[in-house]
Amino acid sequence: MFKLAPHARERGFSMLALDLLGDQRDDYTDMLLQRRDLESSIASVMDYLEARSDVDFDRVAIVADGWGSSFVARAVLQEPRLAAAVCDGGLWDLHERSFFASRFAMSDLSIVPVPHSPLMASSVDCPVLITLGEDGWLKADRARQIVQKSRLGGSDIVLKVFAAAETGAAQAHADNPSLANEFIFDWLESRLGAAGRRI
Repeated sequence: MFKLAPHARERGFSMLALDLLGDQRDDYTDMLLQRRDLESSIASVMDYLEARSDVDFDRVAIVADGWGSSFVARAVLQEPRLAAAVCDGGLWDLHERSFFASRFAMSDLSIVPVPHSPLMASSVDCPVLITLGEDGWLKADRARQIVQKSRLGGSDIVLKVFAAAETGAAQAHADNPSLANEFIFDWLESRLGAAGRRI
């Protein structure tokens, strides 16, 4: 929240922060992450926002931070009411499928089980931004390869790779989160439009 709120406030965006893990013990977190329907929580949040009279429901976007990116990517497939999304775009799921396929010499990726179809392998209604650092867990060249191979012509999927020379290149942009967040919120403003008033 403290990393994102100033950038949202500058652009007149309101934020709702979700912590699905809460203050439970570590073994609860392990159990929660093993669930196949974690992304279904986003539909409940959208139901809540839709019922509020003070929300411009045509301009609701989702921003995933850290480990939540993969389940948010799957949620975007199930939630047509989102206007924009910032997440890993299914990169983790696609990378995992590719790893298992090569590990077991499978030529057909469709038989490798994943919770849901990766975002980039499906048609999505809302624009999606994927950001990563070139020094992160997934190498930039591999990410570009996955995006180019998987992107459908009609999908608005943008991949932004932060190079070491500009900083923001570490995993989760830990070396310069402000640079990455400026880019993310500028992109959101370009997709959602500027707010009518500053808050």
